[in-house]
Amino acid sequence: MTSTPTSGGTTRTGGEPTDATSVAGPQPDAGPQPDAAAYLAGVMAEIDAEVARRRASGELPPALERELDELFLEFSPVGTRGSARLRETLALVDGAAYVDTAVPVASQKAAGAYVKRGIRKATGWYMNYVVHQVTRFAWSVSRMLHVLVDHVELLEQRVDGLRPPDVELSVVPVGSASGEWWDGIVVEALAGVRGRVVHGDCGDGALVEALVGAGVDAYGLDPHDDAAEAAAMRGLDTRGGTLLDHLEVVPDEALAAIVASGSVQWLSPSERDRFIALAASRLAPGGILCLHSASPIGWERTCPPVLADLAPGRPLHPETWEHLGARHGLRLRGVHRGGTDDRIVVGDGPALPEALEALLSVVNDRLLAPGEYLLVAERVQ
Repeated sequence: MTSTPTSGGTTRTGGEPTDATSVAGPQPDAGPQPDAAAYLAGVMAEIDAEVARRRASGELPPALERELDELFLEFSPVGTRGSARLRETLALVDGAAYVDTAVPVASQKAAGAYVKRGIRKATGWYMNYVVHQVTRFAWSVSRMLHVLVDHVELLEQRVDGLRPPDVELSVVPVGSASGEWWDGIVVEALAGVRGRVVHGDCGDGALVEALVGAGVDAYGLDPHDDAAEAAAMRGLDTRGGTLLDHLEVVPDEALAAIVASGSVQWLSPSERDRFIALAASRLAPGGILCLHSASPIGWERTCPPVLADLAPGRPLHPETWEHLGARHGLRLRGVHRGGTDDRIVVGDGPALPEALEALLSVVNDRLLAPGEYLLVAERVQ
């Protein structure tokens, strides 16, 4: 049974209203609450007025203010973010660009103040000459920083406009529990490999289980923690995470094979280049890359609408993957096409009109032909 505060000074316990005064006694009236922003503005105005008063009286010398600013910058985190954070830090740089030549002359000894004042006057011409040059340099650097901040803010605006929206994992399909058409091809391609084999986007671990059953040292990754945990409960070596992030921390030439599926289809262009470079470097010489993907046409007709609209990238043709892999020493071993095949085949009989044959060919290719492929490549020795 829980109690939840409600308006009007009552609490609900077990669904029944109860007068709060009967439980905790009379509650004092808090009165009108001041606006937080107005209250903070008033406090800051009082602080500014006090600082101005002490600065005018000489109680707060400029050197002490600069020292306090430096300490604040060193030990206090900047409270704002983004461009506001740059501007706030830049204001501290502007304040520190001025060098004060008015050396303090206060002394605990009677003649000390006169001696210090005399030294300050005697060396003032020299210090002013040096400080003038230092100050000019500091202001030049500060001005350049302003130009850089303006440029960074402009770049941030442009990059934010190009950044694809985040895709929630809830709209990404989880790997099927049943065996896929390409599972057997992967098991056959990896039979006899010696070394670790990773399967990205492993789903429920069906392929990992098949590889382990074939004597392969395989483990799986999946961005859906629930799917990875369910596979781990069956004794499989599976864990949460994405293949791209995992390859970042794997040592060079540490894997005998990589099986990529699922989200590899819709990596952004920069992530795609990084993936193929990492995959090639993490494979040992002779290592194998198996990449399952929907074809561009298959993606258009089978991908969930939300994922198709928000995905940062689109599937590539196998020829494009072959081209990208060749740049990093991956040689194509074969491309296997599969998936649901609903193409219409006209049996024996009168020949169809040429226009109807052309239409049937388009329908078969665009709507009914298998929309997936499995690319198998090998790292050249």
